[in-house]
Amino acid sequence: MQNQSKVAGKTVDLKTDPPPDIVVEVDITHTDIDKNRLYADLGVPEFWRFDGDVWRIYCLVDDAYEEVETSPTFSFAKKEDLYRFLEEARQDEVEAEINLRSWVRDFISEGGQA
Repeated sequence: MQNQSKVAGKTVDLKTDPPPDIVVEVDITHTDIDKNRLYADLGVPEFWRFDGDVWRIYCLVDDAYEEVETSPTFSFAKKEDLYRFLEEARQDEVEAEINLRSWVRDFISEGGQA
């Protein structure tokens, strides 16, 4: 995380503060707004989008996003894991969140070995 420590505990002002390290968006309404351009212009290094069917992970390269298979920020989180947690959330959001947090804690406690 590049910018989290710079904005922790404060109200973020994108005119003066750095952009978020990552944006995760669930967009099932299919707006006409070019979100890739919007977030690229803000300088957001990583952008995840779920359109109701497909997860896409984008990384900012120069001034445009390139789709990648694995998040550079959360390299241990594969797309199949994201789909699994999303399916769990459709059944029971609370249980899915508990499982996700446990999964991340286990990963960290094991020394970050994917």
